[in-house]
Amino acid sequence: MVKIIFILEKLISGMFPFVLIVAVGVYFTVRTGGYQFKNFGKSFRAFFGKSETEKGGITPFSAACNSLSATVGTGNIIGVSAALSLGGAGAVFWMWVSAVFAMCIKSAEIVTAVKFKQHKNGENYGGPMYYIKNGILAKIYAVCGVFACIFGGNIIQTNSAVIFLGSNLKIAVGIILTVITAFVVIGGTQKISKFTLKAVPLMSVLYITLCLGVILSNISRVPNCFVNIFKGAFNPAAVSGGAVGSVLVTVISGASKGVFSNEAGLGTAGMAYALTGGDDTETKGLYGIFEVFLDTMVLCTLTALTILCSGGIIDYGNQKTVLIKEALYSVYGGFSVWMLSAMLLLFGISSIIGWAVYGINCGEFLFGEKGKKIFTVLYPIFCIAGAVLKVKTVWRFAEFFNGIMVIINLYALLNLADNVIPLLKGNKNDRKKN
Repeated sequence: MVKIIFILEKLISGMFPFVLIVAVGVYFTVRTGGYQFKNFGKSFRAFFGKSETEKGGITPFSAACNSLSATVGTGNIIGVSAALSLGGAGAVFWMWVSAVFAMCIKSAEIVTAVKFKQHKNGENYGGPMYYIKNGILAKIYAVCGVFACIFGGNIIQTNSAVIFLGSNLKIAVGIILTVITAFVVIGGTQKISKFTLKAVPLMSVLYITLCLGVILSNISRVPNCFVNIFKGAFNPAAVSGGAVGSVLVTVISGASKGVFSNEAGLGTAGMAYALTGGDDTETKGLYGIFEVFLDTMVLCTLTALTILCSGGIIDYGNQKTVLIKEALYSVYGGFSVWMLSAMLLLFGISSIIGWAVYGINCGEFLFGEKGKKIFTVLYPIFCIAGAVLKVKTVWRFAEFFNGIMVIINLYALLNLADNVIPLLKGNKNDRKKN
């Protein structure tokens, strides 16, 4: 029995959700006639265009920033370093491939959540819990969502944010993060949205500038970096000197870290967009394309290029978190540790607060206003735990709960495919009645 449980845990925490995400992504891409390709330009215009406040909710741009604040986290830095260490330069290519299909899934999650959202106690609520047809599965999803917020959205993000700090500083920063998180989260989803609206553009610009400094200083190496990315995708041994010999390892390393970073398949993005007023699913779905593009195709790629073009030695097989630190050190010297620590703290607090919206939604779904208040009070405290704990076991819990959420959410999306696909196509009149 124990062996069966162990196998199931490894399956749910490992390959199965990832394979499911790719398969469902391909399915929706084919059924929509390449939704993300046809609407790629429109997604930019939607994101950077005028975003007006809709009656009864926040603006779509605020929702996008809330969703991005949760996805653009330490995974963009630490996760990419791990992908390169395990799978070599070719992992970046498979990160891109997974992102292409993730765009369609994320858009599907958004339009479905907006379509099935509910207005309760003066606020909008939505997400997989509200479009999952089976009540038991909806509750299981919500329970897993609460634990995923605590483990993955808080403890792991905090731990990654303080990774380069000394023990005493870790505790102090953990307390500071707790206070900041409590101050913002207790103010409710409106205050969280205001925070993420300012935090996401700021940290994105700062990190892009930081990476570009290294890339431009090593601009002559960039063409060879792209050669290694494409060559390593199909022949990793040729690029890694034989240290990475399996194409499968390269595929899994790149694609899984990409999915972890952009969170497509989890269904959480829909909770953020359900906060908006109105029911314009066609426009809001476009934001899903740009979100994945910014998170994976831009920020993750910048991290990878920064590491690869710096000329640092990659110790293949070890998930070294210092790759990016060494890359920054090659240009910025002793300031690099402080600069990286500052970026990790910005990314960490942004993700912690962004994920709070999802926990609030799940808590409210399970226990009403009481569940919402309990989560709001307890959630910030876990920042202290994240600062001092060794999180290897926590990672396993987070991946397990995320895996369950992905399986349930994608099952629901497939079950509603005949409703979702016309919404993505913008053909609302052809969708089937429930």
